[in-house]
Amino acid sequence: REHLPAGVMAESLVQKCTRILIEHFESQPQHEDVPAWLLRHLTGNISLEIDTLKALTHVFDDEYWKRRCDELSCGVCLHQWGLTWKQCFAEHFICQVSAQTGTVVSRFVLLLCLNGDSTSGTQSLLGVKDFQDYIFSFSFKALGLSAVKLNSLCSMLPNLTRVELSGVQSGLPTEYALKHFSLKLADARSVASALSNPQCLATLIIQSSSINDDLLRVLMNGLVTNGGVTHLDLSHNEITDHGVRLICSLLGEHGVLAYLALADNLIQREGGRYLGKALCANQSLVALNLRLNRLKDAGGEHLLDGLLEKSSLTAINLAANFLGSVTALTLSRILLGDSSHLRELDLSSNELSNRDMEVLQEAARSSLVTSGSQDL
Repeated sequence: REHLPAGVMAESLVQKCTRILIEHFESQPQHEDVPAWLLRHLTGNISLEIDTLKALTHVFDDEYWKRRCDELSCGVCLHQWGLTWKQCFAEHFICQVSAQTGTVVSRFVLLLCLNGDSTSGTQSLLGVKDFQDYIFSFSFKALGLSAVKLNSLCSMLPNLTRVELSGVQSGLPTEYALKHFSLKLADARSVASALSNPQCLATLIIQSSSINDDLLRVLMNGLVTNGGVTHLDLSHNEITDHGVRLICSLLGEHGVLAYLALADNLIQREGGRYLGKALCANQSLVALNLRLNRLKDAGGEHLLDGLLEKSSLTAINLAANFLGSVTALTLSRILLGDSSHLRELDLSSNELSNRDMEVLQEAARSSLVTSGSQDL
């Protein structure tokens, strides 16, 4: 201190140690043994230029990530990207890197546009390893899943909660689309195997993939083993009454499925009966979408019989099912009952008469469905 200019304070041991930690953080990141009262000062002075992956691994102070987001020229907004500034920056970073590897990532959704070339598909997946902890859902547009081992991909993503697969693309000749982009047996086995592994997978969406009852039986092996899927959407496929019976195994007394969409399939009267019987005991399902099927009055009555005594359903879509007076009468009894929780109801594009609609509207006005929405 005797050799310091007047008015200049000597650097304390704590200050010197902190300075060294800051200067060497990129090569030797250390923060475990730093006291909490000093940690904010440490992360507040770390360079914004250090390696991104190293920073994502070792820096948890959200103020630091806010500063890094502020440095981005595109002006990232927290409410548009994530719950924290670190998540916000990570998503933006994944988008930038994935653009170079052919993988498009947005809002933690990994969108793999595979063209059937197994080599390019493998190269796309290589980039996933660097941010596997930051990917919570992914979507395949145009299946061709045989080019990728889906179960291997899922095992690389420990926090995966949502999987979306879609097959036939609009604008393609039907025969070509069915041959190249529909779900094959090998694809179904790959999906079932993938479902058996993730512990936190909650949402599965497979649309427009030509899923018939045989392929559904393979998928159900994985769904039953998983036991944790709460959102299942198999719309725009070829599932019949037999397939519905398989799906009803997820709607048991101890089932956890909360949302089920089977729109635009081949479901008829027996399918309605299977669902109605399952709903008698189920208390988890809150939304059911069966639009564009062939229930007709008999199937609609069987389905709604399962809601008469008790039901957890708050939303049901039965549009375009050839429903008539019998269904309308049964539904009005449900709406007037004490156990109904319905808030959203869609019966559009059916064969209801003016009298049927008057009965339903009167029942809806007398029930809690008036606080939601109704489309007759």
